[in-house]
Amino acid sequence: MTTSSSDIKAVPPTDEKQIASEPPSVSSSRAPDHSQSSFFKAAFDETKFLLTTKEGLIGDYDYAYLLTPNIPPFNKKYKDRKQPFFGIDDRIPLLLTLLLGIQHALSMIGGAVSPPLLVAGASGANLSPDEISYLVSASLILSGIFSFFQIARFRIFNTGLWIGTGMLSVVGESFAVVPIAQGFLANEYAAGRCPTSANGQKLPCRKAYGQLIGTVAVVMCFQIAMSLVKPQVLRKIFPKLVSGMVMLCIGAGLVSSGMKNWAGGSGPCMLRPTTGIFIDCPNIHAPKPLPWGHPKFLGLGFIVYITILIVEVWGSPLVRNGSVAVGLLFGAIVASATGYIDRSTINAAPAGTFLWTHTFPLGVSGALVLPLIACCITTLVSCLGDVVATAEVSGLDIDGQGVDARVQGGLTADGVWSVLAPLATTTPMVCFAQNIGVISLTGCASRRAGYACCMFMILAGVASRFGASIVALPSSVIGGMTTFLFTSIIISGLSILSKVKWTPRNRFIATAALVFGFSDLVVPDWATYLFPSGGGVGLQGFKDGLTLVIKTSYCIVAFVGVILNAIIPEPPEDDVLPVKGSEKRDD
Repeated sequence: MTTSSSDIKAVPPTDEKQIASEPPSVSSSRAPDHSQSSFFKAAFDETKFLLTTKEGLIGDYDYAYLLTPNIPPFNKKYKDRKQPFFGIDDRIPLLLTLLLGIQHALSMIGGAVSPPLLVAGASGANLSPDEISYLVSASLILSGIFSFFQIARFRIFNTGLWIGTGMLSVVGESFAVVPIAQGFLANEYAAGRCPTSANGQKLPCRKAYGQLIGTVAVVMCFQIAMSLVKPQVLRKIFPKLVSGMVMLCIGAGLVSSGMKNWAGGSGPCMLRPTTGIFIDCPNIHAPKPLPWGHPKFLGLGFIVYITILIVEVWGSPLVRNGSVAVGLLFGAIVASATGYIDRSTINAAPAGTFLWTHTFPLGVSGALVLPLIACCITTLVSCLGDVVATAEVSGLDIDGQGVDARVQGGLTADGVWSVLAPLATTTPMVCFAQNIGVISLTGCASRRAGYACCMFMILAGVASRFGASIVALPSSVIGGMTTFLFTSIIISGLSILSKVKWTPRNRFIATAALVFGFSDLVVPDWATYLFPSGGGVGLQGFKDGLTLVIKTSYCIVAFVGVILNAIIPEPPEDDVLPVKGSEKRDD
């Protein structure tokens, strides 16, 4: 007789010491101990179990739960019903593995494709559609490969150090590098180091893109070194006050890029010229070109936005955490049906692709060093929080020593991926937080679901027409998706700041740091003429780097916040102001 999912007893939180003494496995009951068997025999036995037995193939999980929309009366059966919990080394049926793998992949895709579109597109290096399509595919492939090693984790030879977390934590391109890349590339065009046409149109700047990823590969070695510092020390140097302000400024800066695309694009057409090929967006040769800000463009983006809301509120658990990808898909369908998509680039794309199909001349730019150090700090603090949050929803003891090893492995892996990713032509790869909600919603922290997710991400990247389809979408569809994503980064920052004790000291630090952060957002060019041009190449590069730090809101906030946090002492507990409304009333 099949047992319903509500009758399955939830697996208690996993003890880290217990994990250390058990072989890696993946199932609702512990996988067989193959310590005395060869690796290949163990793999054969496990494959045979998954494919030839009912327990291994479908198990007794209630799959209807994953497919039931959150709409009365359909959801009545599952209201207040606790689903079974699967730990990181529990065996789960093959069908459930694949379904949850798809769900994790859906939650990642929107975030994985956004950075290459912004850095390589009209707001960045203005690369060709073929190159942008390749970078989207490379981002998905690397996300799958690095996530696999992140989930598996392995010990650094002859040390007590790890690379990877050993949990269902995934990897994707960093959003923190996008504002830096856009600022650097804008400076390169302004200085004449990137080509422009006779009418002022920005042409592809492959050299500057190569300098960007080359400098990232060098500077991110600093992050590997920082990852070896104890997590407690990192939390003291980079407290929640600083990380919350940084996340707030990152999101706020990116929303500008998203909204420009939502209205029609971030290229020359945004200025609404009265003559030339850019009087309409993206240009007059595009299918159904329209002036920037046209209601039809805004409507396309709104379709993506409203689809995300509908899926989040009424969608089934299987698709709810992939709401951004579903919104993008629905927006693409509407755009295709109404004639806004040029299919020629999709049809011309090869059947498959892989890394290094396109390459870029690597270089190093001194102007990027200081801003990228700030980026290291940001991703380091963000990864620390993501790993702890993943451990918590995975049922692990977050107060034990085992979680410190996972944090160290995650931080080191972030640095390693960020060094290797530029050598494979993309911007740095770091921990993604998107799948934490999937684990919490489904109650499945099994690493097997993560491995399935990696497989789907790699397949999506290799299928080059998937990347070409993303690039062919109208800017307004992409903008509707990215604006939602970037606003969620702002909310993450506000959530972190809500956990801060707002003492007079912390209020002062926040005010002093955000003076520059918000000024950058409101008046982006205020520091453009701060340093006079001239001097040697090295001196000019240093001045360009300082200018880029000051003009990138979250970079200056990070530096000012860390410095003030270090030099201003914490007040005695008695000096902390009481929270309003906490006083006792005498009446």
